[in-house]
Amino acid sequence: MSVSVTYSASFANITVDQYFTLWSTGFKTADHNASNTGGFNNGSFDGDQYAIRGTNGSNYAVIAESETANGLHYVFNPALPASNNLNHYLWGELDSVQLGNGLQGGGGSDYSLSTFAVSFEGLDLSAAQGAGRVGNDVHNVIYSLMQGNTDALESVLDNLLADYGVSTDSTFAAISSALAAGPSSALAAEAVGVQALPEDLALAA
Repeated sequence: MSVSVTYSASFANITVDQYFTLWSTGFKTADHNASNTGGFNNGSFDGDQYAIRGTNGSNYAVIAESETANGLHYVFNPALPASNNLNHYLWGELDSVQLGNGLQGGGGSDYSLSTFAVSFEGLDLSAAQGAGRVGNDVHNVIYSLMQGNTDALESVLDNLLADYGVSTDSTFAAISSALAAGPSSALAAEAVGVQALPEDLALAA
């Protein structure tokens, strides 16, 4: 699958890194005491989506999604110490990440954001059952975002965008143009960037 970036028009002239800073500041860390704490859309330990909202009244949220049915999984083994590499980890296929405001859904239905901001698709990350936490990009991206930390996602995106001569230091508009023009490397797959309609996607203050 090719990489694509969809974004609210209000973010066209800011860099991905600048948006990540905005989102991280607003999100802070996962809030497991809120009315919608997130989790898997299809059950306790498996689903197509894993989502979570921010803490201390924050309305910021993240949705991590697999294109494979029940493609994301969480391993909890009470027989192992919590610190064990093979305990408390995520595995499966991670294809996209949405960042924005107002987490909705769950409990057997798909998650959505009432105010969408940005989406990164075509991440094409996978980890097998038994992978553990170390070196597991699926776990690292999702778990880091749960902490309000975008570093792991940024690293994945920089690797994907390098073939197009852009990075997370580039503006969303520049990335969109670069993806539309095609990769500078003949080995990279074709990708497109899409700007969403501003009236639908303005991020709530």
